[in-house]
Amino acid sequence: MKSLITYKTMGKVIHMAKSKNKTKYYAIKEGKGVKDKIVNTWTECQKLVLGYPAVYKSFRTKDEAMEYLGTVNVIKVKEQTIKGMESKKKLKATTKVLTVRLEKDLLERFDSKCENIGLTKEIILKGMIEEWLD
Repeated sequence: MKSLITYKTMGKVIHMAKSKNKTKYYAIKEGKGVKDKIVNTWTECQKLVLGYPAVYKSFRTKDEAMEYLGTVNVIKVKEQTIKGMESKKKLKATTKVLTVRLEKDLLERFDSKCENIGLTKEIILKGMIEEWLD
């Protein structure tokens, strides 16, 4: 019998088989003094990417890592990173986070209802607040 990992994300319970192969391959397209390099540990990878505008990604197989190195567009990745950072800054500047404690049962029912109607919790809560304020 396979061992399963269970976790909950965005209101959905996901079951995945535990991977026996825990080896990861870190493909570094551009790092501190390196280009097109594959390493096997996060410790080794972080020495080559942290504190530098690096382009890198982890993979489960060496073949996937090698394919990434051959196909990734460094300029495009860096442009997307900048756009993402700008978007986050704008979101932080124009919005605030609301944190609410709810009973587990109430939150589970709310998550289920959101999933059933195909809307996010954020959309529903924002709509309810706007309706209540009008």
